[in-house]
Amino acid sequence: MPTRGVWRAAMASLVMLGIVLVAGCSATGADEPTRSANQEGYVGAERSVTIIPPEKRVAAPEIKGAVLGEDKKEISTAELTGKVVVLNVWGSWCPPCRKEAPDLQAASEKTAKVAQFIGLNTRDFDQAAPIAFNRAHDITIPSIWDPTGKALVALADTLPPTAIPSTLVIDKEGRVAARIVGPVTKTTLVDMVTDIADGK
Repeated sequence: MPTRGVWRAAMASLVMLGIVLVAGCSATGADEPTRSANQEGYVGAERSVTIIPPEKRVAAPEIKGAVLGEDKKEISTAELTGKVVVLNVWGSWCPPCRKEAPDLQAASEKTAKVAQFIGLNTRDFDQAAPIAFNRAHDITIPSIWDPTGKALVALADTLPPTAIPSTLVIDKEGRVAARIVGPVTKTTLVDMVTDIADGK
C-alpha cells in the first residue's frame, strides 16, 4: 500500500498540473522547440487590458523583420506612422491564438481605413506551421517571422515576453496607446482602435 508520503507527493503533483492547465499558453523560453497544436510546457498570463491616455504615452519600440511566407521582404512598424498600428504577438502552437484569430482578422477589416494590423509570429522555428495556421483561419494580416524571439525582446519593457498572445496598439504618432495581455475580441479591438484613431 502507498505510504502517506507517496500520497502527499502525488497530490502535490496533481495540484501543480492543475495550475499549469488552468493558466493557458505562454512560452517558457525562446529556445523551446515548436509545439504545433500542442501546449505542453506552456503556462499562461492573466488577461489584462491597459489603455494609456495621450498625455502619458511614450514612443513605441521599432519592431521589424522578415515577412512570414515572403522571401526577402521586410516590414517595420516605424514605416507606418500616420496610422494606428495593432501589433499582435502569436504562435501557431498557442491554443488561445487560434481562438482569437478570426476576431483579429475581422477587426483588421473593420478598421482598415485607420489602422494597420501586423502579426509578430514567435517561436515557430519553421514557417510551414504558421503559414498553415494563417491559411486555416483565412488570415491576411502580414506577420513578422521571429522564430528566436529577437524582435520580441524589443518589447520587453512594454509586453511580457512570455505572455502569448498579447497585443500592442500604437497611435498615429508612434506611441504606445494600449496593450492587451491575453486573447482579444473583435469588439474590444474595433472600439479601442477607433478611439485611438480619433485621438483619445
